[in-house]
Amino acid sequence: MKVRIKNNALKAFWITLTAGIAIFTIYTSVRTIRDMQQTKKKSAEVDKDIARYEARIAADSTFCENMKSPEYLERYAREELHMQREGETVYIIE
Repeated sequence: MKVRIKNNALKAFWITLTAGIAIFTIYTSVRTIRDMQQTKKKSAEVDKDIARYEARIAADSTFCENMKSPEYLERYAREELHMQREGETVYIIE
């Protein structure tokens, strides 16, 4: 009788321990999967930002190269900054 009670208690202990380990494993796995999904989402956003900044760098590099040309510099100053030479009268038509 004592052996049977001891055996039942031992079985209950192992069943409880196994259930606890299973619950812990499932909880940890779910958390890890959620974190991985968030990391993938952030990585995709960073990749988009990188592409956008690379395009901006290319456009700015082209602009800097164009600004080395006196003709482009004068055209830019007149069109964008509304500058004029001395003695000129400029009319802005929009």
